[in-house]
Amino acid sequence: MAIFIRAARDEDRITLGALKLRSSLAWGDHIEELQALAEANEVRAEHIAHAIVAELDGEIVGFVTVLSNEGTTQAELEDLFVAPEAWRMGIGRELLAQAECRAVELGALSLRVVAGERARPFYEASGYRFVGAVATDLAAAAELLKDLPQGRNKA
Repeated sequence: MAIFIRAARDEDRITLGALKLRSSLAWGDHIEELQALAEANEVRAEHIAHAIVAELDGEIVGFVTVLSNEGTTQAELEDLFVAPEAWRMGIGRELLAQAECRAVELGALSLRVVAGERARPFYEASGYRFVGAVATDLAAAAELLKDLPQGRNKA
């Protein structure tokens, strides 16, 4: 059961949006709010070029999006979602590792993520540290940051 990692394609957009909502709803929190929030089941078209997809047996089971503004040293982990039926299989860890590599390729020295309380332990176990609290559309969340290895930056 090998995980296949690839770049997202335009035709993946609807599938990724549905996966994002399904994964978010699986916790049972904020169900009505998520169903009413248009962006909860959408991956913006301009983000597809920055997304990495994980497939298992030919099916998309997760994705991550890394954004970076030119000239900045901090990248943003915008989305990381894994299909609930694929939780606890290492897919999230693999996607996070891919995101960190992508951020380094973009010249980032750190990667920032805003995570809810359920996701916070996952990021902290991967070396992210709490740097502040932020308000989101649904609830307060943690702003987390990880310094990235500088030795892999492009010359």
